[in-house]
Amino acid sequence: MSRFCFIVVTVASTLFVGCSQSTDSDSAVTTEFAGLTVSVNNPDAGELPPDGGVMTSTESADRATDVLTLLKTIRQLRAAPVEDDINQAHETRRKRNLHIVKLATDVLRLTIGQAEQAEPFDAGIKQLLEARYQLALNGTDQDITQLYADVQSLNDRDPDSDHAADGIYYLAKFAHTKARLQGRSDPMWFENFSRWAREFADRFPQHTERAASLLFGAGRSCEMHSVVVEAEADASRLRTEAKLCYSALTERFGATTEGREATAVLRRMALPGKQLSQFAGPTLDGAYINAEDVVDKVTVIYFWDSENAEFISKLLPLLQQANDVSNGKLRFIGVPLDEDETALRAFVGSNRVPGHQIFFSDAAQRSWNSPLIRFWGISRSPSVWLVERDGVVKVVDVGGPQLVEKMRPLFQ
Repeated sequence: MSRFCFIVVTVASTLFVGCSQSTDSDSAVTTEFAGLTVSVNNPDAGELPPDGGVMTSTESADRATDVLTLLKTIRQLRAAPVEDDINQAHETRRKRNLHIVKLATDVLRLTIGQAEQAEPFDAGIKQLLEARYQLALNGTDQDITQLYADVQSLNDRDPDSDHAADGIYYLAKFAHTKARLQGRSDPMWFENFSRWAREFADRFPQHTERAASLLFGAGRSCEMHSVVVEAEADASRLRTEAKLCYSALTERFGATTEGREATAVLRRMALPGKQLSQFAGPTLDGAYINAEDVVDKVTVIYFWDSENAEFISKLLPLLQQANDVSNGKLRFIGVPLDEDETALRAFVGSNRVPGHQIFFSDAAQRSWNSPLIRFWGISRSPSVWLVERDGVVKVVDVGGPQLVEKMRPLFQ
């Protein structure tokens, strides 16, 4: 079984497409021409185009006119307004996308195998995939099945083609969107996004911009969700997927912006179990912190900003409580992401923010441009690192809900 087939089968328990074309709707049929198979709702049966056959100049001109008309109609359908009522709008969009599938299939029928029609053929493929994506996102299991079946058809026709790349890109896009919508209840979608992103990068590395963007997006999505997911088993799997994406980025696309940022993220993710190093900076109160000084006490390093609601309502009260009951056994080091020094000082002074606050005098080195933020690839605020008494990092990227649980073992 090919890797593509395996991933299709494992995308979701509700998907049964596997690696074959399947339609179980009375209103859908399978149309195949020149190695390309698509499912079309209510198709207009007609003569399939010759694959490389000879046409008269009049026939060729007529076909070109028909194709331009079809593509124009698709663009008009996409730009047309919909009703304000949500249910009506949903139904209107569905009907339009079903219509676009039919029109795009007609474009393919009229252009396939015609070298001079390569551009409209490409446009037809993209319009078909976009319509399938929209239908799958808002429709039934059968709509999802047909998206995967059409992508499989593009891969079967030519697995190294740009059209196959477009198909895999849409499966990654679909998984990403489902992860944003349903990921909290079903983390599997984040894992699927990671796997499709890596599939794309493995097979189509020449598409550097798309590959790097997919890998970074998938890595970041898995990493961020691993912090907030409740089950540790889910969190562990998501961290693994994130590392796989970031590693692929650094190995294959290290010169890209995403690749350089992934290098920093992997540096941070590799910190647990290592001595804290390369962590230093001036503080608001005129001191200077070096990693070598972070010993003899359990140290809580936290990244935050004064306008962050999660920090204010959840993490800050925990830090204040821990500081109150620790009897000096805890060291706190904050790394604020604020830009305005005056506002930051006022917030620290009026809210009992514990510990020293690393803050650079150069405005260009503040917020997300802080040398510490950039070097360690910090991706989330607020988040916490815990460092043991000997200066060895115990854990990074702790969210507020897990802070007490992660701190307790350090005092046993």
